[in-house]
Amino acid sequence: MNVHHSFGRLALAAAVTAWIVSIALAGAGADRAGRQQLQPPAQPPAAQQPQGPPGNQTPAGQPPQGQPGNQTPAGNQTPATPAPPAPKPAIPVAASSIAARPETFYGQNVSVYATIEQQLTPTAFTIDQDPKNSSDKQVVVLARRLHEKPEPNAYITVIGEVVRADAAEIAKAAKGSAAGLPPDVLAQHAGKPVIIATAVITTALNDIAKFIPPPMTPEEEVLDKAMKSVGPANGALRKGIEASNAELVKTNTDVLAKAFAEVETFWKGRDNAQAVKIAQTARGAVDAIAKAAAMGNWNEAKTQNTTLGQQCASCHKTFRERLEDGSFAVRRPGTR
Repeated sequence: MNVHHSFGRLALAAAVTAWIVSIALAGAGADRAGRQQLQPPAQPPAAQQPQGPPGNQTPAGQPPQGQPGNQTPAGNQTPATPAPPAPKPAIPVAASSIAARPETFYGQNVSVYATIEQQLTPTAFTIDQDPKNSSDKQVVVLARRLHEKPEPNAYITVIGEVVRADAAEIAKAAKGSAAGLPPDVLAQHAGKPVIIATAVITTALNDIAKFIPPPMTPEEEVLDKAMKSVGPANGALRKGIEASNAELVKTNTDVLAKAFAEVETFWKGRDNAQAVKIAQTARGAVDAIAKAAAMGNWNEAKTQNTTLGQQCASCHKTFRERLEDGSFAVRRPGTR
């Protein structure tokens, strides 16, 4: 009886153990299946690059020859066009430093805040760092013009290029923008640095060396207004001709005809036969463009527009000058 009970207990224990093992195995299988579902699909193998001949293989991680990132052999390089030099910045410096070591600053653009020591000519003066103690450590300043008289001991800011006190050096640096220094002034300040000033600014922030365009006469104001209408009208006229737009052409030939009539009147007042002839030819071309467009003869309109452009270019080249500030004015007699 005891044997039967022991055998029964063993059978029950074995059955329980088998049941636990089966559950564990089933869970492990489900876990493996879940992990397989979460993993990304396998990627196909990368296509192999064709092998080049021995000796022409590119090292791994580097682009093939002829593509960006590779250096061309030195003998095959095309030399790059050098960029134009950037304008020299103005170096803030004390007048005493320039006077003590002028060779350090020759050819440099500087900005100096100092006091006016002495006026030498209507456009030249000396500056010193110390307004109370005059010394021989002075720097000469030369400007093209001065709208106000420099006041001794007044503070001033000077911007310009440092050169030697030599007539040839001054003329080269000034490029005709300054009258230079008289021989006696050069002799008196021999060996001292000179600043060719492009700006002389007072404590009131007035640039007394600044270029001021001369005032226009009433006749020049009429001419200026006419010229300012010519540019936009000429551009619109070209577009109208290219587009065979008769209405746009008529609108702008009307503007140009009026403008060139005023130009002709101006030059007659100046008794300039050459300029009068140019204005008359330009106006004739405008009239011919208007007639050709009205008839639909666009080839003739283009031909006459070329004539018009030639007259404008000829007049500007001969009778117009660019001023220091970039604006334009009627060329003064004797200037080129």
